[in-house]
Amino acid sequence: MKLYMFLLLASTGFCLAEIELPNHPTNLDEVPALKEKCLKSGKPDTYDRLKLAINETRSCLEGKINPSKIKEELEVAKKTGSMDEVFGKYCKKREEYKECVFKTVNVSKECLEENEINALNKATSIVEEIVAFTCFRDGDRLAMFVAEGGSECVSSRSEQIKNCITNTFKIDSNSLSFSSFPTALPTLRIDKEKCDKFEVLQECVVNDLETNCKDTTPANIIDALFKFIKKSTCKNI
Repeated sequence: MKLYMFLLLASTGFCLAEIELPNHPTNLDEVPALKEKCLKSGKPDTYDRLKLAINETRSCLEGKINPSKIKEELEVAKKTGSMDEVFGKYCKKREEYKECVFKTVNVSKECLEENEINALNKATSIVEEIVAFTCFRDGDRLAMFVAEGGSECVSSRSEQIKNCITNTFKIDSNSLSFSSFPTALPTLRIDKEKCDKFEVLQECVVNDLETNCKDTTPANIIDALFKFIKKSTCKNI
């Protein structure tokens, strides 16, 4: 459940980008549990191919996304009111980003058991739905969020949002590390308890942003995002 929640939050980085999440490993050997699984369940060369795939994914994404350049483009676009054009340009390339990521995802499945593959498929499906939400109408929501000070507000409330996560799911958001990953991926089976807790998290985060942001637009967009995630994941509950 820990990894599940942080995956959702990380994937909505446009609004929670200022919250520090665990740093990704620079070397796959830093994730001993995954290495053990690949050597046990995969083919003889699976682990080596996975390390190669990770490097290919990293290079692929770095060749398509330059955070510093995006920031510069947004600063210029703010002056002309054309941020939607910047977000639209990158949103149109989301299938290219997906291809980069799946270089690793596809190989990693060789290391997983059937229930873990199902968990991974569920996670990627949720991420794709969130990306579709954020890139609605070529990034209109993203542009509105940034234009109304959403990034600055979320940055200023990062500790409070961490507290919402900690208090709702009874976890320490600062204690997670890749080296402490479990030997199995957490099940992403959604039940009523998880959906109820997600609703509590939504209320906590949205109320804080509504109270402390200068404009209510960022809180409204975050609220809509939470509702979208819940509708997608809890629709059969």
